[in-house]
Amino acid sequence: MYAIIVGSGTTGLKVAEWLMASGAEVTLIEKIAEKQRFADNLLGSVVVLGDGIMIDTHNTAGTKRADLFISTLNSDEDNMLACQIAKHHFEVNKTIAISSNPDNANLLNLLGIDIVVDVTELITEKIQSLVAPLLVEDL
Repeated sequence: MYAIIVGSGTTGLKVAEWLMASGAEVTLIEKIAEKQRFADNLLGSVVVLGDGIMIDTHNTAGTKRADLFISTLNSDEDNMLACQIAKHHFEVNKTIAISSNPDNANLLNLLGIDIVVDVTELITEKIQSLVAPLLVEDL
Protein backbone atom coordinates (compact mmCIF):
# COMPACT_ATOMS: atom_id res chain seq x y z
CA MET A 1 0.00 0.00 0.00
CA TYR A 2 1.18 3.50 -0.82
CA ALA A 3 -0.21 6.22 1.46
CA ILE A 4 0.21 9.97 1.35
CA ILE A 5 -0.37 12.04 4.47
CA VAL A 6 -0.72 15.81 4.33
CA GLY A 7 0.60 17.49 7.47
CA SER A 8 3.46 16.38 9.67
CA GLY A 9 1.98 17.53 12.96
CA THR A 10 1.42 15.10 15.82
CA THR A 11 -1.46 13.30 14.11
CA GLY A 12 0.23 13.04 10.72
CA LEU A 13 3.44 11.72 12.28
CA LYS A 14 1.66 9.14 14.45
CA VAL A 15 -0.39 7.87 11.51
CA ALA A 16 2.74 7.74 9.33
CA GLU A 17 4.66 5.79 11.98
CA TRP A 18 1.81 3.30 12.34
CA LEU A 19 1.40 2.82 8.59
CA MET A 20 5.15 2.37 8.11
CA ALA A 21 5.30 -0.17 10.96
CA SER A 22 2.44 -1.99 9.20
CA GLY A 23 4.50 -2.27 6.01
CA ALA A 24 3.00 0.57 4.00
CA GLU A 25 5.07 2.94 1.90
CA VAL A 26 4.38 6.46 3.15
CA THR A 27 5.05 9.96 1.90
CA LEU A 28 4.21 13.01 3.96
CA ILE A 29 3.53 16.44 2.50
CA GLU A 30 4.56 19.38 4.69
CA LYS A 31 4.82 23.04 3.71
CA ILE A 32 6.86 24.29 6.68
CA ALA A 33 10.55 23.53 6.11
CA GLU A 34 11.40 23.14 9.80
CA LYS A 35 8.61 20.58 10.32
CA GLN A 36 9.67 18.82 7.11
CA ARG A 37 13.25 18.45 8.39
CA PHE A 38 12.01 17.20 11.79
CA ALA A 39 9.76 14.58 10.15
CA ASP A 40 12.55 13.49 7.79
CA ASN A 41 14.89 13.01 10.77
CA LEU A 42 12.22 11.01 12.60
CA LEU A 43 10.96 8.83 9.74
CA GLY A 44 13.67 8.92 7.11
CA SER A 45 13.55 10.93 3.91
CA VAL A 46 9.85 10.50 3.24
CA VAL A 47 8.62 14.10 3.37
CA VAL A 48 7.90 16.28 0.35
CA LEU A 49 8.23 19.99 1.05
CA GLY A 50 5.17 21.64 -0.44
CA ASP A 51 1.55 22.66 -0.03
CA GLY A 52 -0.96 19.79 0.11
CA ILE A 53 -3.57 21.84 -1.72
CA MET A 54 -1.36 22.38 -4.79
CA ILE A 55 -1.47 20.00 -7.74
CA ASP A 56 2.29 20.38 -8.34
CA THR A 57 2.98 19.14 -4.82
CA HIS A 58 0.69 16.16 -5.40
CA ASN A 59 2.63 15.36 -8.57
CA THR A 60 5.93 15.47 -6.68
CA ALA A 61 4.53 13.23 -3.92
CA GLY A 62 3.24 10.66 -6.41
CA THR A 63 -0.45 11.02 -5.58
CA LYS A 64 -1.33 9.35 -8.91
CA ARG A 65 -0.11 6.00 -7.57
CA ALA A 66 -1.45 6.39 -4.00
CA ASP A 67 -3.90 3.84 -2.62
CA LEU A 68 -4.72 6.00 0.38
CA PHE A 69 -4.67 9.76 0.93
CA ILE A 70 -5.02 11.27 4.42
CA SER A 71 -5.19 14.97 5.21
CA THR A 72 -4.45 15.94 8.82
CA LEU A 73 -4.22 19.72 8.55
CA ASN A 74 -5.74 22.08 11.12
CA SER A 75 -8.05 23.58 8.51
CA ASP A 76 -11.15 21.61 7.55
CA GLU A 77 -11.28 23.55 4.28
CA ASP A 78 -7.68 22.64 3.41
CA ASN A 79 -8.33 18.99 4.29
CA MET A 80 -11.36 19.04 2.02
CA LEU A 81 -9.47 20.61 -0.85
CA ALA A 82 -6.45 18.31 -0.51
CA CYS A 83 -8.70 15.23 -0.50
CA GLN A 84 -10.79 16.46 -3.42
CA ILE A 85 -7.64 17.01 -5.48
CA ALA A 86 -6.48 13.49 -4.61
CA LYS A 87 -9.89 11.95 -5.32
CA HIS A 88 -10.94 13.79 -8.46
CA HIS A 89 -7.70 14.89 -10.14
CA PHE A 90 -5.50 11.90 -9.24
CA GLU A 91 -8.26 9.26 -8.81
CA VAL A 92 -7.06 8.04 -5.40
CA ASN A 93 -9.36 5.24 -4.26
CA LYS A 94 -9.61 6.07 -0.54
CA THR A 95 -9.44 9.52 1.07
CA ILE A 96 -9.56 10.41 4.75
CA ALA A 97 -9.89 13.91 6.21
CA ILE A 98 -9.82 15.18 9.76
CA SER A 99 -12.50 17.66 10.75
CA SER A 100 -12.61 19.76 13.90
CA ASN A 101 -16.10 21.09 13.27
CA PRO A 102 -19.10 18.70 13.27
CA ASP A 103 -20.94 20.88 10.72
CA ASN A 104 -17.98 20.65 8.37
CA ALA A 105 -17.74 16.88 8.91
CA ASN A 106 -21.16 16.45 7.33
CA LEU A 107 -20.18 18.68 4.42
CA LEU A 108 -16.95 16.73 3.85
CA ASN A 109 -18.99 13.53 3.65
CA LEU A 110 -21.37 15.12 1.14
CA LEU A 111 -18.41 16.27 -0.97
CA GLY A 112 -17.21 12.71 -1.45
CA ILE A 113 -14.45 12.32 1.15
CA ASP A 114 -14.54 8.60 1.88
CA ILE A 115 -13.87 8.79 5.62
CA VAL A 116 -14.22 11.87 7.80
CA VAL A 117 -12.76 11.73 11.29
CA ASP A 118 -14.74 14.18 13.42
CA VAL A 119 -12.28 15.13 16.17
CA THR A 120 -14.94 16.91 18.25
CA GLU A 121 -17.13 13.81 18.22
CA LEU A 122 -14.21 11.56 19.20
CA ILE A 123 -13.23 13.79 22.11
CA THR A 124 -16.84 14.12 23.28
CA GLU A 125 -17.36 10.35 23.17
CA LYS A 126 -14.14 9.78 25.13
CA ILE A 127 -15.12 12.28 27.83
CA GLN A 128 -18.61 10.80 28.05
CA SER A 129 -17.20 7.29 28.49
CA LEU A 130 -14.90 8.53 31.26
CA VAL A 131 -17.52 10.61 33.06
CA ALA A 132 -20.51 8.22 32.73
CA PRO A 133 -19.28 5.88 35.53
CA LEU A 134 -18.90 8.90 37.82
CA LEU A 135 -22.51 9.90 37.17
CA VAL A 136 -23.72 6.39 38.02
CA GLU A 137 -21.78 6.51 41.31
CA ASP A 138 -23.59 9.72 42.26
CA LEU A 139 -26.99 8.02 41.90
